[in-house]
Amino acid sequence: MKRIANSSVYKLLGYLLLGIGAYAFFNANNTNLQATAPVAQQQTPYKQNRHTITLVLNQLSDLKVEEGTRVNVGDIISDRTSERTKLQAKKQRLQQQIARASLPLRELKPVPEPLFHTELVNLKKAKFELDSIVEQINNFDNQLQFKDEWLSNIFESEKIQQLAELKRRELEASINLEKAIAALDEAKLNYQKQQYEHSLKVSDYQTLMQRQQTQISSLQTQLDKVDGELDKLTSVYSPYRGKVRRVKILGQNERSITASVTLDLRVNFP
Repeated sequence: MKRIANSSVYKLLGYLLLGIGAYAFFNANNTNLQATAPVAQQQTPYKQNRHTITLVLNQLSDLKVEEGTRVNVGDIISDRTSERTKLQAKKQRLQQQIARASLPLRELKPVPEPLFHTELVNLKKAKFELDSIVEQINNFDNQLQFKDEWLSNIFESEKIQQLAELKRRELEASINLEKAIAALDEAKLNYQKQQYEHSLKVSDYQTLMQRQQTQISSLQTQLDKVDGELDKLTSVYSPYRGKVRRVKILGQNERSITASVTLDLRVNFP
């Protein structure tokens, strides 16, 4: 009986150890399973939006992007390079024309006022000579003894010859005086002619100045217009980061092309 009891105890202990071993084995398998099981990757959803830019182009080459192009903030979308080059060349030509047109006109000097120095000296000299001869003639008449010309020619022939010489010199002096007066009058007339010609030159000069100012004003107006057109030719930059989804031509005329560029905007864009 004692041997049977011991056998039962041994069996009970065996079952107990077997259960403990099975429990430990089961727990070990569960732990390994939890450690090696794959974890599902979490996907970050992206936010998608679209933005459309309307452009005015001079030619298609002014468009600097195409469908599929990735752009960042500040990248050039369009730039009217050819039109800007033409306008800058035109601006340079206008500036050169303005510079040439602004050159000062040749200075117009006034007509110097004449002193008539030579003419007045000659006139004074001729008048003095004539007055001197006239005075000699007047004094010479008092020296004749005979008042009768016939008697004087007979008895005072030498004095009559001297008187004749004085009268000849008087005539010559009178002619010289008239010449001196004529020379002075001619000099004055010549001065008046110069004044008249100068007045015509002044009128022409004023006309040239007005024409010059009109030309400069016209060129400056053209230059201001070119500057205004250049200011309008600003480059178009991308305001967002994204990808060009579509490029569409909206219209065209003789001077420009209207197009639209649609961007796909993505927050997690690589």
